[in-house]
Amino acid sequence: MKNILSLKSFPFWLLTFSCILLLVVSQLIQDGIFSDGILYISVSKNLADGIGTFWDPHFSKTWPVFREQPPLYFGLLAIFFKVFGSSMYTERIFCFICMALTAFFIHKIWKKVMLRNNLGMVQQGWFPILLWISIPVCFWSYANHVEETVMTLFATISVYYLYQFFFLKQGNLIYLILGGIFIFLSSLTKGIQGVFPITAVFFYWLVSRKISFKQNIIYSIILIGIPVLVYAMLILFNHHVYDALKEYLQNRLGKTFHDKVNDTTDYHFEIVVRLFTELIPMFLIIGIILLLSRKMKTDNTAKKERNETSLWFLLIGLSGTLPLAITLEQRGFYMVTAFPLFALSAACFLSNRVSFLTGKINVKGESFNIFKIVSIIVLAGSLLFTVLQIGKTKRDEDMLPDIYAIGKILPHGEVISIPSAMLYEWSLSEYFVRYFYISLDAGNTKHYYFMIKKDLPKSLVPIGYTLYPINTTYVDLYIKANK
Repeated sequence: MKNILSLKSFPFWLLTFSCILLLVVSQLIQDGIFSDGILYISVSKNLADGIGTFWDPHFSKTWPVFREQPPLYFGLLAIFFKVFGSSMYTERIFCFICMALTAFFIHKIWKKVMLRNNLGMVQQGWFPILLWISIPVCFWSYANHVEETVMTLFATISVYYLYQFFFLKQGNLIYLILGGIFIFLSSLTKGIQGVFPITAVFFYWLVSRKISFKQNIIYSIILIGIPVLVYAMLILFNHHVYDALKEYLQNRLGKTFHDKVNDTTDYHFEIVVRLFTELIPMFLIIGIILLLSRKMKTDNTAKKERNETSLWFLLIGLSGTLPLAITLEQRGFYMVTAFPLFALSAACFLSNRVSFLTGKINVKGESFNIFKIVSIIVLAGSLLFTVLQIGKTKRDEDMLPDIYAIGKILPHGEVISIPSAMLYEWSLSEYFVRYFYISLDAGNTKHYYFMIKKDLPKSLVPIGYTLYPINTTYVDLYIKANK
């Protein structure tokens, strides 16, 4: 029976891998990264090169201490740079591994849930992974190296242990403790938004009532207390931790609520609309499955178990997204951390229907053989398409050639003056730091080199600089006539 179920799921796994190749890997291997992503990579690369420390990360000579985010992401990626070198593919490997591990733990959670409810669906672990990776901002985030990709991994692992504690191993506190440890790691990656799985205790009490309200309070205190205790110990034994966290809370978290410069929307509930639109592909898949299985008979006992678990995942996921409406600084990728839970919730809700539909497959029939062949062809085509993207550039293709050309002729660690009109050219600044540790300075200091975008008036070039003879298309480089 198990072999038949595995055979039935084989083409679906191939199609899921094809989606991952097309949506993520084909983009991941190309040059060019979203501004936030290249910023975090630059800080991590500096840390790997011995510039800055774990608790005092360093971005550039003009931004020497970078405490916009907690430092765990930088520390982990810095290890990869030390092991694999400074190639751009190092951060790609890192991001791919985060994605693969997250998919692995989604699958592990799915197996735990299905072994408890429906043995036949254990082999259909492709289903929640497909729902997850189909979310547009989800696969975009893995192609652009935002910190949420690491936070997602730790949050998903914490839910994996919390599920075991509440649904499978009640009373075994080791699972609750492990859940708390991974919540701490999630928060050390990108701050307070990473602690949302602490709601798992309350929501388990709410949906199941299999623990008393008193137990709900006790378990919540333990779960919250673990990251608090770890932070307290770190602060007690290392004064740098207190300084780093204090500056993060003041300069980053505080500005989120009080600094209009950081606002990205005019109304608080835009994040709710964005959540709905991002989940449209998942809704379409749900609709198709409901339509195909509309004549299925329902087992009400099993349905209650599945719905309880599905609701638990959904509520935890909402606790990781809806609180973002508190501020006006809202970006779609901030929600990525909770998307594995939305995928698991939908997959659990539909598990009996997917089981019904896959149960109707005849593995010896001609239609199934054709389906297998098509899935293999799709996978091969996806792999070929992905390989063909090597060496291509997916964004900033007008900027990157100039950066590489200038970086090859300027000394490592150089500082270039730029006009104040280029102060917010973040990607330009970040690429220079990532690949050559060259800093851009929009201040009043006149450095040996001056750079200006070609579309800006040349009257902004200070007196005493002459055009450097280099072929560029995005910026012009100038050099002082007399050093």
